[in-house]
Amino acid sequence: MKSSHSWNRRDFIAKPAAFLAASQLLGASDASKLLFGQTAKPAAEPAVAPSRPLYRTLGNTKIKLPIVSMGVMNADIPGLVRRSYEIGIRHFDTAAGYQQGRNEQMVGQVIKDLGVRHDVIISTKIPHPRTGGPLSSTQTAAVRQAELKAHFLNAFDDCLKRLQMDHVDILYNHACDSEEPINSQGALEAFTQLKKEGKARFIGISSHQPVMALKQVMKLGVHDVVLVPINFTMADNHELLDTIDQAASRGIGIIAMKTQAGGTMRPAPKLGKPLTPASQTALLKWVLRHPSITTAIPGYTTYEQMEQNFSVASNLGYTPAEQQFFSNEPFTAEAQFCRHCGQCVADCPLGVDIPELMRSHMYAVQYVNYALAAQTMAAIRSGRGLDACEGCTACQAKCRNSVNIAMKIETLKEIASIGRKLA
Repeated sequence: MKSSHSWNRRDFIAKPAAFLAASQLLGASDASKLLFGQTAKPAAEPAVAPSRPLYRTLGNTKIKLPIVSMGVMNADIPGLVRRSYEIGIRHFDTAAGYQQGRNEQMVGQVIKDLGVRHDVIISTKIPHPRTGGPLSSTQTAAVRQAELKAHFLNAFDDCLKRLQMDHVDILYNHACDSEEPINSQGALEAFTQLKKEGKARFIGISSHQPVMALKQVMKLGVHDVVLVPINFTMADNHELLDTIDQAASRGIGIIAMKTQAGGTMRPAPKLGKPLTPASQTALLKWVLRHPSITTAIPGYTTYEQMEQNFSVASNLGYTPAEQQFFSNEPFTAEAQFCRHCGQCVADCPLGVDIPELMRSHMYAVQYVNYALAAQTMAAIRSGRGLDACEGCTACQAKCRNSVNIAMKIETLKEIASIGRKLA
């Protein structure tokens, strides 16, 4: 049951609330740097492009890509997309919901202005809608699947309009974290139709449950590409690494996300200090040293971060500073990266969707993207989100890995409380 202090989506997306929340958690100067400095254009753009990047082939698609691509999700500077193309990036990943559609608009406009549509690979994503409970007596399974098919077809038409394109190269069924949305007949019919019509050259899924997703895709034999989270905190997950290799051996293209385990900031109380540049390149190299992964889509919002990430593309050998990072830093424990294994949910008497709250915390605190955090939490089923946590004074859920669940939930509640007072 919701308390009188139930969470409201506006608590996270109001700019003054977001800034004040960050300023109280970080300190005013650090908050200002995170909220505003990360998107500020430097005095001069980098003038020298790095060495020629390494290329890999994306499964059976025959698409050849540099091993480093651009995850555009948090970027809002058109010049950053332009410069990324100029230094050699050829794959740009966006989604229908990023920045309420403005992200697709920005990508589309830059690519149109550059006149390079045939030189780039554009991917976008459409989230599978929640099923919304059991079927009513008047709604058959066939009707529901027909509605899902129409949803995807209509949503994709809107994507193409925002992108100002007649097709995308990869279209994902987004955030498929269970078998149901992957197997959905409505989704499969819509995606295969769009591929047949040439509006989506290749189709795939994205998932925060990579082992399940890859196994299901291999079973179905329909999808061309899978976008999965993988980073150094998963180095002990041999099932994941073996499943990635198995899927790649069957011609499925593997693209990596969440490669730096949540960005440049440790998710500690008051966030702690930022990670070093060497940590970011080391983490990205670790992922790309797995040959089954074609490319990674690290998100970046500054020219400095762009240069830093793309410097990896031409040489995957570790520098002394990167080797030192791996040997001296207790990164896995400090990163507190949620693997979405879901084992913690059984500890919660209210059945809260803890993995989605942990992802929301990453978006709000590490990405400083309050709108995306709000959007993620708004999609959680009623009674299983932050509203259910409001009445708890002590969290009973325990992570089987290294995530401080209680601390992250308290941080989310604090941000929402500050935002509520200013709403």
